[in-house]
Amino acid sequence: MRIRHMTSADNVDAEGWLVDPLRVVHGIVVGGQIADMSGVIDPLTHLNLDFPGHRLGTCLVAERLERGAALRWEGDRFALAEARARDYTRRGAVDESARRAAMLRLAGGGS
Repeated sequence: MRIRHMTSADNVDAEGWLVDPLRVVHGIVVGGQIADMSGVIDPLTHLNLDFPGHRLGTCLVAERLERGAALRWEGDRFALAEARARDYTRRGAVDESARRAAMLRLAGGGS
């Protein structure tokens, strides 16, 4: 299973750029449709020039952001959209270990 970045068609301009990169979610695609998805991306990691570990990159474009929504096609591949360079800013270093520990505490899995 591969988790992908995806957005809705109404969040993509005529040139294929994201209108609002904060409206991108993580999701799973099965059979050309959204099978599942989570919340919106975290700009501290995905749009941070100081954190190269996980940039937003290319997003799949779906009709809507809901389970069962079809992905759009361009020829023989899924339609794609990207954030503009101006959407990426310096947001500082990210302490991945501290973030993971905090997430586990919130989920009730840590001490």
